Amino acid sequence: MSQIISNEFEFFDDDSDYAVIGPHDNRIHTADTRRFPYNTVCHLVRDFGDGRWLGASGILISPNVLLTAAHCLYKHRLGRGPMKIYVIPGRSNRDAMPFGSFKVDQFYVPVSYINSKGILRRRYDYGIVLLKQPVRKLTQYIPVRTYTRTQWRQIAKKTPVTICGYPSDKPVGTQWHHHEYLRKATPTRFFYTVDTCPGHSGSPIWMKLDSKVVLAGIHTTGIIDENGRPYGCNKGTILAPPGMFNSGIRFNTQVLTNIQHAIRDQGNTMKRFDLH
Repeated sequence: MSQIISNEFEFFDDDSDYAVIGPHDNRIHTADTRRFPYNTVCHLVRDFGDGRWLGASGILISPNVLLTAAHCLYKHRLGRGPMKIYVIPGRSNRDAMPFGSFKVDQFYVPVSYINSKGILRRRYDYGIVLLKQPVRKLTQYIPVRTYTRTQWRQIAKKTPVTICGYPSDKPVGTQWHHHEYLRKATPTRFFYTVDTCPGHSGSPIWMKLDSKVVLAGIHTTGIIDENGRPYGCNKGTILAPPGMFNSGIRFNTQVLTNIQHAIRDQGNTMKRFDLH
């Protein structure tokens, strides 16, 4: 049975989830979050011990396994993760949770993310969340795929990527998505002009290949203006100028190996956190 989180909890922006809008805000409100693959996109809500619920995003890849960004699960300034986490698949507004909400039992963050500093952390900014009870109402999940650099060059020319999640500048619990073509792919990251805002961190990066949706990465990073604010996401802020990019983790063989290690609770590349 799912654990239902109170609809009356107040949600706050997560200050570390910076992202960028630009050159135009083309995000689309997901009208029907019950249909695939939007029903596998989750509102991730976390309490780091101060009673505030911080919103982020994630994607279910099985009934009880969710992928998100590591910085949504571990705060370096605190030296730990949240005290409580709930996962809400396909949430459509503050009150509508068509598949229920689910308490988190364990989560994993790469040891390299915890131990690294500065920009190097971005290479390891992914995390795995294990739900205490499986989501039984969902029957289909996006397969995770990796491709070579040559394959990505071909894919990027003809196939846009979509980012879908729960930005905090929109009404609480509403899901938004946008798609654009990839601008660049490195061995560890994607770069794109897809519009995102704080709260979108942890959102899936997917694309359609041969009429099938595949999961290619996780959105993690944007840029901030000279005042430390995300472009276009707050009242009074301007849109990001052309030439600036959002970015996210690109799934490669090493990332997928680490994810499998976490699911099987083996290896020493991922640090386990238990919640009670």
